[in-house]
Amino acid sequence: MKVFAILCTLIAGAVAQTASVTEPRKGDTWTAGGDHLFTVARTIDESTVGVTEIGIAIAIKHCSQDPCEDSSQALGAVLYAGTFNPVMDYDLGYSYENYTLTVPDGIQSGPAVISVAHASLINGGPSLFSEVVNTTITIA
Repeated sequence: MKVFAILCTLIAGAVAQTASVTEPRKGDTWTAGGDHLFTVARTIDESTVGVTEIGIAIAIKHCSQDPCEDSSQALGAVLYAGTFNPVMDYDLGYSYENYTLTVPDGIQSGPAVISVAHASLINGGPSLFSEVVNTTITIA
């Protein structure tokens, strides 16, 4: 019974702090060489789950097929790698952090996938939570 309770706590912790991309929206168009707003959100009830953020990496990759291939193993060109310190917005009901990203000049036009590799410690550790989330855009 104790093992079941521990598993439930870990699963609830993982689900309670999943990241998502809120900007850009799927299908938005970005320009190569341009600076663009990118927002990573995290839904979490911090009163029930202690989370220590490790960080995120944001990468972009041209899609060679439609729909885009899985990018969880090969993220593409890294646009940002570092801290993730989302700020809670109680009106929105989630925390988020904005980044300004520069799309590489040499990226091929057409569909592209932007991926976020996210890692954190649940309840301050020792449980690691990691995920890769993404959105698909068009490069003009």
